[in-house]
Amino acid sequence: MLKLFVDISSLWKRSVANRCRFLVNFNMGKIVTMAVIPVAVACVGYAAMKTYSLRNSKSLKLVLRKTVLLKEDVIVGCSSLAGMYQPIGEPVAMETIEAALDAGFVDYDTAPHYGLGLSEQRMGKGLKVHAKERPYRVWTKTGRIMKNVSDVKHGDVIEHGNIPGTPGCIFVEADLNLRPVLDYTAIGMHLSYGDSKKRIGLDIHGLRIHDADDAERLAQTLAQPDGGILGMVELRRRGLIKEVSLGMNDPAAILKVIRAFPPGTVDCVMVAGAWNLIDQDAAELLLECQIRGIRVHNAGIFASGLLVGGSTYKYGPPPPEVLRKTQAWRELCAEHNVALPVAAFAFASLPQVIQKVAVGVKSPEEVKQAAEWITATRDVPVQLWRDAMKRGLLTEAVPLP
Repeated sequence: MLKLFVDISSLWKRSVANRCRFLVNFNMGKIVTMAVIPVAVACVGYAAMKTYSLRNSKSLKLVLRKTVLLKEDVIVGCSSLAGMYQPIGEPVAMETIEAALDAGFVDYDTAPHYGLGLSEQRMGKGLKVHAKERPYRVWTKTGRIMKNVSDVKHGDVIEHGNIPGTPGCIFVEADLNLRPVLDYTAIGMHLSYGDSKKRIGLDIHGLRIHDADDAERLAQTLAQPDGGILGMVELRRRGLIKEVSLGMNDPAAILKVIRAFPPGTVDCVMVAGAWNLIDQDAAELLLECQIRGIRVHNAGIFASGLLVGGSTYKYGPPPPEVLRKTQAWRELCAEHNVALPVAAFAFASLPQVIQKVAVGVKSPEEVKQAAEWITATRDVPVQLWRDAMKRGLLTEAVPLP
């Protein structure tokens, strides 16, 4: 106990200087620092948690989920509504949202990145027209501000790879007159929120900082007092959003963010493509979130579509070892008479810390199929996971029934 007290005390001294909370206020597009409040109790709690996390995480295990997966536990991913790889048109997008509401799905996730705001527009219109009295929650993201070509200023950092017609852009229906400008500052969070609110036309439940995986974006996100995280916290403090979240591909980047701020700063995180049948790189992140009480939303559960018959993995050709592992899963699932997508759904929610699983859809037929797969997860035999572990298809971090 004495040793722990000494550790906490030394960390607390640094926490007072470096882990204080900034209250910021947006005034005419500028950040005004109102107060710097070092809270001793919060800092001690944060230091204790950090010490506990660093020393004991290796001896802890992920807790197994005890409830079956329900539609309320699934987030409808709306990126494809913007025409990913091929156009789908607004009527199909509207029908897809209607089908999801009819099926009982509640959470809908989008981003300005998806079609330069087109996904937000179509999702919002679909919910406004078809939701009626049915419940729904809207999640969107920040980090990119859409500007007309004529409004782009000197110094704006344009994400050229997301402009239709350029190599790498996967959204074929986006407006050719728009340019995505990267901004992970507190002001950028404020501007992005306001633009998304206009495009969607509905209240935004949760806001995620999107794709802050590289060093420059991460630095802007973490900056104090004018970084993205503190800007998001201010939006929550003002009641404009309910939850501060992250949406990234790299678990290590998410870990840097949640470890840089006191408990209660980040409510939940969305990690994509890092916890599925092929890739379990998010194990350390899941355990850290379990320790800190941060809820996880798991996206990319089909490994970029590879587990549902697709031909790409993380937006590129799958490596030979990934193809071999996918085939091994097909064979194992066939032995247990389980469809591979059903096993993917079931695995995605095994840890209790994973509150929700995200699945992208682009048609009413895909909504119906997803609903059927969710229902079938309750029939996946325990022996499938045990056999998978024996065959080296799962890491030891996976909690087994």
